[in-house]
Amino acid sequence: MMSIFKKENISILLTLCTVVMCMILFLKPSSNYYPVSNQKTIEKRIEGKETLIREKGTAIDNSKLIIAEMNHGLLDLQLQLDLVKNSRDTFNIVQIQDTMIHALYRRDKEKDLIIANQDTIITAQRYIINSKDTIISTLQLDIKKIKRQRNWSLLLNGLLTGGLIIK
Repeated sequence: MMSIFKKENISILLTLCTVVMCMILFLKPSSNYYPVSNQKTIEKRIEGKETLIREKGTAIDNSKLIIAEMNHGLLDLQLQLDLVKNSRDTFNIVQIQDTMIHALYRRDKEKDLIIANQDTIITAQRYIINSKDTIISTLQLDIKKIKRQRNWSLLLNGLLTGGLIIK
């Protein structure tokens, strides 16, 4: 029984234990595994969403300019309507009111377009936030895995060094 604990056998035993522990660590499946696209794929999708946001932002700016011009035109029409009402010219009153109705209808459509574009931007920004959260959580899992591997490596190196010192 004493022959098992000779110095030569101890180093062989430590080496065998180290190999077995390494095999267990490498072959053990991770319990926190979730299939996620790699970081570059997610970043490319984020860039696509950022491009969409820029395009929709430009469309919103253009629509706001159109609305501002329409508001200015509506003010002019309102002044004309007030003048025509004083002269009691019903033919011109009807034409100006009809023009105002069409301008208000067009302005309403531009505002609907702005709202739709803003909804698209909000959806894209939510996607970007969720994607960046995914990247962060994946990196945190990678960091935990690296720290765990480092700790196991230090433990195994300590055991091997102890075994060599004893030998």
